[in-house]
Amino acid sequence: MAALSSYPQLNRTGPTPIYAQIKTWMRAQIMSGSWPDNYKLLAEADLATELDVSRGTIRKAIAELTDEGLLERTHGRGTFVTPTLLQQPLADRMVTFSEDLISKGIPFETQVLSQEIVPAGSRLGPILSVDEEASLFFLRRLRSIDDEPIILVNSFVVNDIAPGLGHLDYTTQRLFPAIEERAQMFIKNGSRTFQARLADSHTARMLDISRRSAVMYMEQISYLGDGRPVEFSELWLRGDRFQLTAFVERSHFESGVMVTVVNGRKSIPEPALT
Repeated sequence: MAALSSYPQLNRTGPTPIYAQIKTWMRAQIMSGSWPDNYKLLAEADLATELDVSRGTIRKAIAELTDEGLLERTHGRGTFVTPTLLQQPLADRMVTFSEDLISKGIPFETQVLSQEIVPAGSRLGPILSVDEEASLFFLRRLRSIDDEPIILVNSFVVNDIAPGLGHLDYTTQRLFPAIEERAQMFIKNGSRTFQARLADSHTARMLDISRRSAVMYMEQISYLGDGRPVEFSELWLRGDRFQLTAFVERSHFESGVMVTVVNGRKSIPEPALT
């Protein structure tokens, strides 16, 4: 645990409650990075002694910051700064979650839970445009940051298009580059569908969360440059660690016509030919 930054100068006669002043000070330490992700606070009794206030005053400040999501309390361990949410942009570029973490300089670990050859079956056959009896390479992984599981991933790859994937070590090897090397073609684009869900018993156990906790469920279909679907994946993302972000353009109605502003200029759609 790092040393505390300088303590606040509390105004004990002013109108602002003491707990609110301490709360403001704590928030400033978190927002400035003086207290980084997973920083462990002093025990409530120790903080109360250092600040010369009651333990109840400290507890109220911590409780409100916990409600705001800036702090989290773990029974038997103490109070910690909540890790920063990982943002997943709803963009027009197809970036995998591992590539996104790498680009942000966030170290992560990958645990391989299963890898085998399975039949496509009635569910995945139509999705990947193969027969039900076609062989798929199945890979299940769990990705963690600071020993905390955050993403559970099931991936299915058309084996005839990208053979030999089962011989690789996916604790260090990323799946998409391996597919592209064996297919001898780049993955060009894909479709993603997001859905809010409640974690079932298996997902909760894998992600180390309570059953029926909020998770973000995503399905993805990846296509090669020639348009063939090559990979289908389903991901469960911890709802308390991810948020979706998007940058959108504002459209306006002018005289019954929708007008979109692009780079500061109005763009009016071409009329349909009938």
